[in-house]
Amino acid sequence: MDARTDDRGGLGRRNRPRRTPKGRQVDPQALAQVCALLGDRERRRDLLIEHLHLIQDRYGYLAAAHLAALAQEMKLAQTEVYEVATFYAHFDVVKEDETPPPALTVRVCDSLSCAMAGAEHLLRTLPNRLGGDVRVVPAPCMGACDRAPVCAVGHVQVMGATTENVAAAVAQGAPAMQALSSA
Repeated sequence: MDARTDDRGGLGRRNRPRRTPKGRQVDPQALAQVCALLGDRERRRDLLIEHLHLIQDRYGYLAAAHLAALAQEMKLAQTEVYEVATFYAHFDVVKEDETPPPALTVRVCDSLSCAMAGAEHLLRTLPNRLGGDVRVVPAPCMGACDRAPVCAVGHVQVMGATTENVAAAVAQGAPAMQALSSA
């Protein structure tokens, strides 16, 4: 008897083809959602970050199912998509068994300039001031060291951040990509 066959002459269990591919399977609903978001945009690998932003902006986070669907749609390995999504602090990757974050996240820069200008105080006081519907997290440098401390309310940077002007930006629902200043 050949090592690849069982006693009935068929293929052994180890040599049978898999019914499904290895790894996370793509959820058809997530794939449909990703395809709808991408529309007729190109699926080039250099557009991965832009496509991740589309998903993050639409759902408020990056669900594992959406990452798998995006990988399939862009013909990339799931690990590539996951590595990019987890590398950048402004993406929120949520696995199946995790609770999605609140709809709004305030990121407090905790780099050296911001730490020296009061970022630690903001990280301590903002959660109580803003309440449970807003998540406050430390974040890497936001590129505005000359106007430290800096916070990002969604996509809006608040320069010279104080508890008061960050709370005001949250209350205003500041429009995306508009910079606020404490001046």
